[in-house]
Amino acid sequence: MYMHRNVTDKFIGTVASCDIISTGSWYGDLPDGVPKEVKLNRKDYYIEEIQHISIKEAISVTYGIKWEHISKPVEDKIESFSTTEYTIEESKKQYLLELMGRRFSDDIDLYDEDECAVQVQLINTEDQEFIYEFPFDNTLRAMSILFRQILGMPTLLLFDGNREKDRIQELHIEVQKNMYQEYGDVNTLHFNWNEPSISIDCNSKQFGHSSYSHSEYVDNQMIHQLKQEIDFHLGETLYRLNSFSLSESHDLDRDPARGGIVTVRIKWAHKEDTLFIGNVTNQYVPTWYKNLINFIHAHTRDKSLQEFLQSNHTSDRRIYTYCSVYIFKINQEFYYRTDRNDIYEGDIVKVPFGSDNAVRTGRVESISYHTRYDVPYDLKRTKFIIDKDIEIIYDTNRYRYDDPYDL
Repeated sequence: MYMHRNVTDKFIGTVASCDIISTGSWYGDLPDGVPKEVKLNRKDYYIEEIQHISIKEAISVTYGIKWEHISKPVEDKIESFSTTEYTIEESKKQYLLELMGRRFSDDIDLYDEDECAVQVQLINTEDQEFIYEFPFDNTLRAMSILFRQILGMPTLLLFDGNREKDRIQELHIEVQKNMYQEYGDVNTLHFNWNEPSISIDCNSKQFGHSSYSHSEYVDNQMIHQLKQEIDFHLGETLYRLNSFSLSESHDLDRDPARGGIVTVRIKWAHKEDTLFIGNVTNQYVPTWYKNLINFIHAHTRDKSLQEFLQSNHTSDRRIYTYCSVYIFKINQEFYYRTDRNDIYEGDIVKVPFGSDNAVRTGRVESISYHTRYDVPYDLKRTKFIIDKDIEIIYDTNRYRYDDPYDL
């Protein structure tokens, strides 16, 4: 099945060195060595990747880029931008060379050179050179997988062109919610592919969330399905994800960041960690993050995962009116909200109080105006003034609890 390029159709002797040159479509973002013009107008170019694996005294892998304009007569160019050397056991290196010798001593067929994407150059111990060229071939998939495993490089093109995405090992998410110009709530999620384990912990100063840990009772089948879901639907996106920080596109946001900050750290089997830092708002949290949380929620059924998504506030620019109301007989002031414009300091008002929302009477001591970022008490938990009261009606019932917001 190979097109022979030298004096014989089959390899003879013992392999002393091996070079494998594979050419395929470029995978992922273009590296720094590629001109800006090509990067910005990528759709106007044929862009190919050249991988050169050399197995001699050491093993080295060199990556290159070849680009050619689709319509303009621009000369091709190959830019070498990365060479990495790998140290493996001598026995493993000899095993790879023996494997190549056995494989290319088989019968071969001729191919048109234009169809060829792989070139293999073998030199035996007698210093004879054998060159073979052929298209990517799925019958060589098993040998390609074996090479990738031994070299520890899942993205090599090799003989089948079916490079594998690097595998996620751990996923860590931390969400710091913005609570009135400080990060009051911290929620964390940790997913370990290898344990397997998953833990989801939500800690809130304001609402007093308990911490939930799933590590002790996690279901292995659930973990397996969740891994498949993430790998199949998001694996490509997460692999290609670049590091990102708030400063790159959040210069107009408040400090602390509007809504809060989400940090996602992904540990891979081979490549360096992926770090994403974004803002917990619809404008900045990407679709892949929302889908990731939804996948985990679908399998764990954990309601606390809603804390990992953006808060659903109706408006960031609305002005809220807060009144400090002195409750008679309780002898304390408490905050209440109002949407009325006819309430003034000194007015006598009726307000709901306590867990049963009993109607109490009080006096408005002060009025202040706030955005949701600087309200003096939790926006959602602050109760509203019921009405103005013309006559002062003193409470006769002694109240047994001193928190009007006890729900």
